[in-house]
Amino acid sequence: MPREDLWSDDEIASIVDTYRKMLIAELSHQRYNKAALNRQLAERLPKRSSGSIEFKHCNISAVLRDAGCPYVAGYKPRSNYQAILTECVEQRLLRSEVFDRAALSAAERPVIDNTPETLEGLVVDPPKATPQIQERQGSY
Repeated sequence: MPREDLWSDDEIASIVDTYRKMLIAELSHQRYNKAALNRQLAERLPKRSSGSIEFKHCNISAVLRDAGCPYVAGYKPRSNYQAILTECVEQRLLRSEVFDRAALSAAERPVIDNTPETLEGLVVDPPKATPQIQERQGSY
């Protein structure tokens, strides 16, 4: 990768901080506006396209996945990330007390059991089809 394409330390810190906001909100069942946060981030990262920002968010998800941690649902993990990204995620996100509390709270929340027993009465057979007879118009 050409040197000018590599993300700088400041760019990585900015994107990890934005990702951290989204992840903590998601783990805490709080609403957040991903598009607005990404627009704010794009203003701070004028050299980066929206596609580049989205892809880097997916790289952050991969770092978290590889660390056995939850990640933002909308960013499917994509590997092949910079080593500096791992270091930044560890420092700015994984060592965060707020992240720890949000992840623990999410892990302790009861699981909703969607097995067939709990869906009894909600799942019904489809209605039986009744044949439709169309009358023909015109002469025979």
